Formats: sequence, C-alpha cells, structure tokens
Amino acid sequence: MTWAFNDLKANKGIWAGVLLVLTVTQTILCATGVSMGVNDYYLGVPGKTGEAAKHLGSGLALVYAVAVVLGCLVIMLTLQASIRQRRQGLALLSLLGATPRQVLAFTVTQVFALTMMASVIGLALSPLLAPPILQFHSAVLGLPPVLTFTWHNFTRSALTGLAAGLITALLGAFLTLRDLRTMIPVQLLNRAGAEERMTKAKSSKGKLLFLSAMIVLLLPLAGNVYLSQHGLAAMSSEQIMTVISLTGNGSLLAIILILVALTRSGGSAIGWSTRVWTRLIPARSPAWKIARSPAITRSRGKAFGSSVISLTACLFLVGGLLAAGQTSTAGMRSLPQLRGLSSASPMELLAGFWAALLITLVGAVASFAISAKERNLDLALVSIAGADRRQLLAISALDGFILMTTGVLVAAAATLVVGAATAIAFLPLSGSFHMVFPGQFLLALGVPIITIGSFATLFSARSTLQKPAIATIQAAIGE
Repeated sequence: MTWAFNDLKANKGIWAGVLLVLTVTQTILCATGVSMGVNDYYLGVPGKTGEAAKHLGSGLALVYAVAVVLGCLVIMLTLQASIRQRRQGLALLSLLGATPRQVLAFTVTQVFALTMMASVIGLALSPLLAPPILQFHSAVLGLPPVLTFTWHNFTRSALTGLAAGLITALLGAFLTLRDLRTMIPVQLLNRAGAEERMTKAKSSKGKLLFLSAMIVLLLPLAGNVYLSQHGLAAMSSEQIMTVISLTGNGSLLAIILILVALTRSGGSAIGWSTRVWTRLIPARSPAWKIARSPAITRSRGKAFGSSVISLTACLFLVGGLLAAGQTSTAGMRSLPQLRGLSSASPMELLAGFWAALLITLVGAVASFAISAKERNLDLALVSIAGADRRQLLAISALDGFILMTTGVLVAAAATLVVGAATAIAFLPLSGSFHMVFPGQFLLALGVPIITIGSFATLFSARSTLQKPAIATIQAAIGE
C-alpha cells in the first residue's frame, strides 16, 4: 500500500492528468445530480414552474446518462495512457514479487484515492454549478428561468451523483487494468510486444461492436420499407411518426457503440489513418519526415491513441448525431405529411451533450499531457542526432499537428459512415441517396483544435529544450 502512494508522488505529472479527468467527471455528475434533484422538487409545483420542471426532466436525465457512459470510456483511455508511461515501475513491482492481482489492487487503490479527492471538489462546486445548468437548459428550450436553487434533498442528490462517479471511475479502472492480470513483467517492459498482444486480443471485440452499430443504424430500414409498401398517401403524419419513432434513438446508441469499439481496438484504425493521410502530404521537409515517422509508430500505442480517441469522441458525438438527425429528417421530408419537419440544431445537441463533450475534451487534454514524457524523449534523441533548435521546434509543432489532425479526420470519417448508413436506411422514403454531412461544424471546431494542439506541443518543446538532452533521456529511463 505504501508503494501505491509513493507512486502517486513519483509520477505526479502523470497522475495529475488522471486526477483532472476524475475531477471533471465527478463535478459534472454531482452538479447534474443536484440539478435533477432541484428539478424533481419543482415537479409538483403548479403553474409555469411545474411545467418548466417537466420539460427539463428528460433533458437533464439524458445529460446524466451520456456523461456516465462517456466518463467511463474517457477514464479508461486516460488510465491506458498512464499505464503506458508507468510500465517500467509496474514491471519492477512485479519482479519484486507482486502478483498481477496485487498490482491491480494497488492501482485501483490509487484511482479510488484520487476519486475521493475529486469527489470533495465536486461536492463543493455542485451548489455553484447547479443554478447555471438549470438556466442554460431553460434558455435552450425557450422556458422561463423560474427554477431557483434549493437545498431540499441536496445531500441525497449530491451523494447519488458522487456514487455514480465513483462507480464509473472504478469500473473504468477495472476494465482497463484487468489486462495486467495476464501480462508478465517482461511484457510490461517490452511495450511493442505487450501492446501488439493486447491489440490483437481486442480487435475482434471492436469489430463486433462496430458491426452492431451498423445494424442499429440500419434498423429503420425495415420500418421504412413497411411504410413504403402500405399506402403512405392514406396514412397520417402521426401514424408515420409512430413507425419511425420505434428506432428513433438508434443513432445515439450506434454512436456510443462506435466509440466503445474505438476504445477497445482503435489502435490499428488510428495507426492506419495516421500512416495514410500523412503519406498524402507532398512535403519534402526533413522536419516533416522526422515528425511523421515517430507519430506513425506512436499512433499504435495507448498514449497517442488515447488522446486521438478522446478527441474523436468529442467531435464525433455531436457530428454523428447531426449527420444522423439531418439525414433522416431530409428523408422524411420527402413525404407530403412531414414536409414541415425540423431537425435538431447544433445548439440543441450541445444542450443535451455538453457534459459528455466537456469530459471527452478534458480527456484529450489529459492524455495529451500524459504523453508529453514520450514526446520529450523523442525530441531529445533527435537533438542528440544533430538537429538544431529551429528544426526541433518545427518537429514539435508538427507532432501536435499530426495528433490533432488524425483525431479530426477519424471523427469526420466516422461521421461520414453514420450519415451514409442513415441515408441507406431512409432510401425507401426518399427514393434517392441523400446524405447531410456537417462539414462546416467539423471544420469550425477542427481548425481551432488543430491550431491549439500545434502550439501546445511547440510551447512544451521550448521548455524541454531548456534542459540538456541527456537529462531528458535519463529522466525518461529512470536514472
């Protein structure tokens, strides 16, 4: 047990990223739980207050549920990145006699301790965050801001949110760390061999999840075929919407399944994507070639992959829902009974998924920071090989550019798949393949993200270059 807490001190830079993710997840779940408690208190109040509470209830429940799912995924990704950076310490612990079960127990203890710290922060901030959450949802839905904060049932609501966050953290930790049970110390030290075995073991599960997502997206096809063959002209808009609504929430489930598939076996897809798009860039600059080579190698690993998957989840969650919603709406508008149908706007989607987006964005930042140690080591090795300061800064900026661009491209590709599958499902109604791709939305978010990522690695390299390259290498190998 002493080793567990000593490891927190020795790798505080790595564990700080984990703590950041846990704090944001716990704070959001606790504040949302308190908001739901306040909303429940006003349900029985007559007049505008009670009506507003009824409309807000389902929206807050959706925010809460999706935050739990994405929180678990992001915690898993962040822990994967931290394990990769601490593999030498875990291997040495195993060589000293610790069993895989003990290594698992030590790490779960660390996650539990950090989660309790995050819970205290979330509990303190929840009374401050609950009123703005209620006001934000009221404004988006066009409701009067009549729900004011109350301490009624605060303890129960806050503890419910904290318990959900604790279970989410421990579940994410266990699902990630169970791989340690089957790994021997030599595998922990040999990152390539270890990750190759883990990737092969998870690849089949990821493919099965992706196939399940495609089936879910194509489920409306059966209902739409039924509608097209049973006299659409004689049916009312209510009857048509009844048939269509049977699979109305399938797009959200499919998007979550794709995100889980990326979490389970995204390394190969991310590595392939990085290799393909970087090869298409006709750049002859030595800095680009040097930056591209380690980026492709690292893209198969957990540190690089965790950052990309978290970033992909952030963009794909809203982009995929926009593509599915707007494409299905375009298909349904081809019917005379549904010509006035409208789809959700980006702001309405942000109202339902702001918590999940914030968690995934923080997860990308945390994984990005955790992997800084590996990037600094590559930079030091290139420096010893003879690169000057200007080349090193260019390589660092390109490293962030490659990382962020990969995330944006993977999100765009996944969004394209969701939109295409939805368009196929609504072919019987529309009579033609008509897909709506939210390119402007992805471009509006993707360009700033790529720019920020490039500058982040550039400024990180400037601080690293102030130290001798040999000192960075010694710190990386534990000397």
